[in-house]
Amino acid sequence: MASLRAFLMLRTVSSHWEIEVHHDLKDVVRSWAGRSEEVTSAVLHVGFERRVAKSFNLIAAEHVGRVLLTPGAKGALPRSFKASALPVATVDDEPVFLALEGWGYSAPEPVSEDREPEVAAFLGWLGSFASENADDRAALLDVGILDETTYAQFEAKLDAVLRTRLARHRFKEVVGADADDPCAIARAAPPWLAEVPLESLDLTVRIANVFRNRGILKVADLGSLTTAELLNFQNFGRTSIHQLSTILRSAYLAGPQQSGTALLEPMDGTLLQAVRVSLANCSERERDILERRMGLDRDPETLQEIGESYAVTRERIRQIEDKVVARLVRKEVWDDILAAKLRKILADREFPLPLLGAEAIEPWFTGLGEQRSVARYLITNMCSTGAAIVEIAGTEYLGFLSQDAWQTALASARQLLAGGVGARWSRADCEHHVRCLLPDQAGEFGGLLWETASAWCHFADDGGGEILTSYGRGAEQLVEAVLQESDRPLHYSEIALSAARRAGRQIDERRAHNAAADVGFLFAPGTYGLLKHLSVTRAEREALADEAVEIVSEGPEDRQWHASELLEHLHLRGIDLPGRFDKYELDIALKQHGGLTSFGRMVWARSDGTAETARVEIRQAVTAILMQAGRPLSSSELRERLIAVRGINQGMQFAVEDPVIKLDWNTWALNDRDISIKRADQPAFLDEVADVLRETDSGLHAGECSALLGNRLPPRALLCLAARDRRFQSASGGRLSLRATAG
Repeated sequence: MASLRAFLMLRTVSSHWEIEVHHDLKDVVRSWAGRSEEVTSAVLHVGFERRVAKSFNLIAAEHVGRVLLTPGAKGALPRSFKASALPVATVDDEPVFLALEGWGYSAPEPVSEDREPEVAAFLGWLGSFASENADDRAALLDVGILDETTYAQFEAKLDAVLRTRLARHRFKEVVGADADDPCAIARAAPPWLAEVPLESLDLTVRIANVFRNRGILKVADLGSLTTAELLNFQNFGRTSIHQLSTILRSAYLAGPQQSGTALLEPMDGTLLQAVRVSLANCSERERDILERRMGLDRDPETLQEIGESYAVTRERIRQIEDKVVARLVRKEVWDDILAAKLRKILADREFPLPLLGAEAIEPWFTGLGEQRSVARYLITNMCSTGAAIVEIAGTEYLGFLSQDAWQTALASARQLLAGGVGARWSRADCEHHVRCLLPDQAGEFGGLLWETASAWCHFADDGGGEILTSYGRGAEQLVEAVLQESDRPLHYSEIALSAARRAGRQIDERRAHNAAADVGFLFAPGTYGLLKHLSVTRAEREALADEAVEIVSEGPEDRQWHASELLEHLHLRGIDLPGRFDKYELDIALKQHGGLTSFGRMVWARSDGTAETARVEIRQAVTAILMQAGRPLSSSELRERLIAVRGINQGMQFAVEDPVIKLDWNTWALNDRDISIKRADQPAFLDEVADVLRETDSGLHAGECSALLGNRLPPRALLCLAARDRRFQSASGGRLSLRATAG
């Protein structure tokens, strides 16, 4: 159910309106108190939808320096915030009240206290109630109840006697002739009855069993059904209809058993679940257009593509999209919750937050990493925080920084550093100046900006410390531009020709060769490219590098591995590598990973490793993240969630230590939870593995062993379990055998 929002509409001297959305009264008061000199007055509305601000122009102009309240706002405020007993005006057939106290001023009651509230202020069935119960009008006005909407919002603020009398009057007016229809009673249920669990009512055993089997849990659930549908349920006949109607009537007329409500209620579930519910309430065409535009469970589509499928213009699709988006923003609450949660998780960060890591620190974002286009669409079109998704070096981050702003800051940083040559700037001076180029709300990107821009810095120690001596790369810049434009790696001779055409002058091949080696990666003898030219995605690159690091870690401590050897072992592990992925691309992946030490010429060995404390902390963090996710995670997902939580990246090594296991080369999971053979049954299963291996002389590949045992475990998971049993030994190619002492 959508929750309430507080809309503070601030009118300026030029009759313009500034509209703010809040979830907390303190924020509303703080905003009014800190208003600019341009603001003359304000209107506060609490409800599910925004009001048209310009409708209040006349009444706002008459009350300079004052706050005006709609009935929804008046009813939502605590009693310490006094308001006029009677309306001071009517706007769009709704009364408007004057705030008297609580806003930094004290104002007198604008009408005499002996004037009776006008019955005309009440609408619908509340009008007839007010006519018949003159003594109750003031109490209703005091909390802002004037119509069905404000009744639903604020009736819990009334005393129990008046709430019961209102419920009984409403039953006669709203339910009326349908008093024998349980579904009609449920549809007309007041807030306190709609949320009552059916199991708490005095239902017969037959009715209770039917509802339990059908997942009908509360009174409101009955409101979505009809009597005919109830009669189609097995074991639910006319007698049950009569019994249920009697029970609901009794509960309705008995009145509420407890009071209390919140100004702004929290939202259960996740953002994606809320979006799906909202789309389910749209028409079929509206839902299809929005799902295709945002890429929900599919690739996003352009206006042109969708228009062609409907045989209409792209402009017509845009109009429909804009209309639906505007309606969702107006009616739903999850867009405001999205804004609030983004502000919360992005506040005071010390390092950037990867999109995939958002759900690691806020479960409400669960699933968003798998729906990146949806995240981008929602933040761009339905969120007013100024947050954005910015891609830097292949990673998508959440922050108060747009892609254009990042590019502008990077260009400014490079220009600033180039101008700093000769100014005797130290390394610390340079970094400080670069970080200052970012707005305060995006300060966490300072490290990335410095790391990127400083790649062209050259420092020298003149005896008094390191100072900036030069900046730039000359031919390197031309070569990088050439490679960026190319859709494939290039031989250095091709690079020299393209760079010459771009520069309008001849570029020496040797210079181009050296520059290509500095800015690019070796893809073949004399052939260079960038990360974008790899045949694997970033996630696959990281996962394959993880696997190679694991191969090295399983081997002798002092062994050095050539990339071609590691590639062969990846094949032996049964990893289906893309055709173009070769020793050169693996070498590039390892350079980006940072988990091994390079000896040049594609030779790798174990790094000194992280400290034991850090290793244990990473292992604990991996376990916690997998538990929180509630499902297995890919290497890329796991890495980005770790970055979100710990702010680390390069050289991050994941260890396969219980309870962490791997289901395949790219999927991390938890023992017991994510595999079919549970802990209690694992000893017996490993006995079966041992029996199978005893029949072989040289052991079996994990895939063969798993197949002989009925494929009850993925081969990689089998290896993980076997690693905990001293009877088994495994080779880096995924071959499993018994130790000699195991017989």
